[in-house]
Formats: sequence, structure tokens, C-alpha cells
Amino acid sequence: MAKQQTFADKASKLAKKAATVTDPDTGKETKLLNVKLVESVKTEKGTWKFLERMQKVYESSLKPYKP
Repeated sequence: MAKQQTFADKASKLAKKAATVTDPDTGKETKLLNVKLVESVKTEKGTWKFLERMQKVYESSLKPYKP
């Protein structure tokens, strides 16, 4: 069985690829951060389900990155 990749491993791997871009709100050079978003959704049966996804955000304003 393969070793599971931890969140810390994934975050450090993505941090190495961090790009420097211009934040449209501030107009300054900033890095992109990869964050993990967890959203709770109530299903039709009444149970809760958690949706996890990775998203890039600007380091200076923490707003979502739009390419």
C-alpha cells in the first residue's frame, strides 16, 4: 500500500512552486499561497458532508486568485 501524502507535505511541495504575481487590489508584488478550504454541506437526508479543495490566494489580501 502506498504512503499517504500529508497536508504538510502537499503544502510544502506547492510552496516551492510559489509564483510572484501582482495583486490587482493593492497593485503590489505578492506571492500566491495554497490554502485548503473545507465547506460543510447538508445533504437531502439531513446529514453533513465536508467538501475539501485547494485554492490559491494572494498573500497580501488573502483574496482568491483568478488567472
